[in-house]
Amino acid sequence: MTYEQRDSSPTEETREDLLREAERFIEEPGREKMQEAAGPPRSLLVFSLAAEWYAVDLAHVKKVLRTAPLAHVPGAPPEVLGLMNCQGEVLCVLDLRKILGIPGGAKGASTTGGFVVVMHFGGKDAGVLVDGVDDAWEIPASEVLPPLESLEPSRARFFEGTVSRSGRFVGLLSATTCLNP
Repeated sequence: MTYEQRDSSPTEETREDLLREAERFIEEPGREKMQEAAGPPRSLLVFSLAAEWYAVDLAHVKKVLRTAPLAHVPGAPPEVLGLMNCQGEVLCVLDLRKILGIPGGAKGASTTGGFVVVMHFGGKDAGVLVDGVDDAWEIPASEVLPPLESLEPSRARFFEGTVSRSGRFVGLLSATTCLNP
């Protein structure tokens, strides 16, 4: 039989074989349950604060801005750094160091050179001051480990878990808890 006499080309036959194999793989018993147990992949924004690395779910991140002058709010709680003009909107900027109990809070210190991660929660926006923004990661949900046991209980409530990548531990923060300390 010559090439012209075949009903399909070798490429089409290979494609059909691959599709049949993929179908068997997908229909493999227990595969769907394994994927459900692991959950959907997580997209995270990774940033630094002092010498530590943290991440927050990108679903809560609205934007990342360079710091701008902050207006002091008399009588505000210690974790409130001030108010910032964010594209014509007033944005409350929080000191994540104070919230997490990291020494050297930014209150009274210069806030220039850092970034403000603007998060959305409960119909409102708030920003948190961070030192640097590293990257956005997409990881399988199965790679999110429980929070480190060495965390003080007062700090542990701010964490959803821990992610380890390239020998670096990254604390996965709960946006809900961090924005409502």
